[in-house]
Amino acid sequence: MSHYDDEAQLDQLRRWWRENWMALIGGLVLGLAGIFGWEVWQSSRIHHAEQASQIYEEFKKALPDTPEQRAELAQKLTQEFSGTPYAAQATLLLARQAAEQGDWVTAEKHLNWVVEYADDEGLHKIARLRLARALWQQNRSDEALAQLKVKEDDAFAALYLELRGDIQRSQNNSTAAREAYDRALQLTSDVHRREFLQRKRDNLPQTPS
Repeated sequence: MSHYDDEAQLDQLRRWWRENWMALIGGLVLGLAGIFGWEVWQSSRIHHAEQASQIYEEFKKALPDTPEQRAELAQKLTQEFSGTPYAAQATLLLARQAAEQGDWVTAEKHLNWVVEYADDEGLHKIARLRLARALWQQNRSDEALAQLKVKEDDAFAALYLELRGDIQRSQNNSTAAREAYDRALQLTSDVHRREFLQRKRDNLPQTPS
């Protein structure tokens, strides 16, 4: 390569730099800003989750002896940390306590919150299952059954189908209940659960042939 070729290439490089340096610097600045912004966002997210975790631990320690403190902590979680699983877990605990006291209206209110706001799919499905039971306990069987629509490849399908069978049995719909129990049996591998489901199915009234 001759001296003139070197000079030509250098001259072309200088010209390219003059025409593009602003775009290059701008891209570099944007790239660094993006990296910094991502790190700040991640740090903020982690800090937010840690705060929620700490409040949830305080919430659990407050159960069940200090209901006012418990309610205050739960409210803080649902209002300021609704996107975290800790808010949903605390609300599920409140719903369970209400159910144990036979207060199905309050249990329904808490479970509806989890169904609406929980980002965690597992917690959402647990809430729907328990909401169906709370509705059933209030003699709102059709509303309960509407909560129990699930695909059979879902991890919660057997539990949903079992509760469907229980509700349909209470409606004296033995045919539908038997079908639900049969489908639940097909999806259940645990021996003890299968025995329990089989007894439920066998105890259904026989339909006329």
